[in-house]
Amino acid sequence: MYPRRSIWIAALLILWISASACMASTDRAAMQTISPRQFKALLDQHRDNPDVVLLDIRTPREFADGHIQGALLLDYYASDFVERLKALDKDKTYLIYCRSGNRSGRSLAIFEKLRFPRAYHLDRGVIGWSRENYPLVH
Repeated sequence: MYPRRSIWIAALLILWISASACMASTDRAAMQTISPRQFKALLDQHRDNPDVVLLDIRTPREFADGHIQGALLLDYYASDFVERLKALDKDKTYLIYCRSGNRSGRSLAIFEKLRFPRAYHLDRGVIGWSRENYPLVH
């Protein structure tokens, strides 16, 4: 009788630990820096998904010089940047980029502070994107 109970308890413990690990990795994955290839894969996977929003947080001039197709402009240097972030739908997933990854990396911390559950920023920004020969539109 005891060996069965021990096996049952061990199985439940393993299941609980596995579920906890999955939940923890999901939480960590919700706010992260991702490579240009990962970023493009997410874009391709969710191209027609209205719950995934692509944000270019560069200046209007940088945006006009070339941006990732489908991006919305939200200027990091605008005086109302944080207020505009607060107005975004927190139920959506945000893919964020800038020129080099600096501004989008800093904005990721703001997204987290504002309690957005899912935001990803493009490592090395448009520079990294272009190095992979991914397209920009004008």
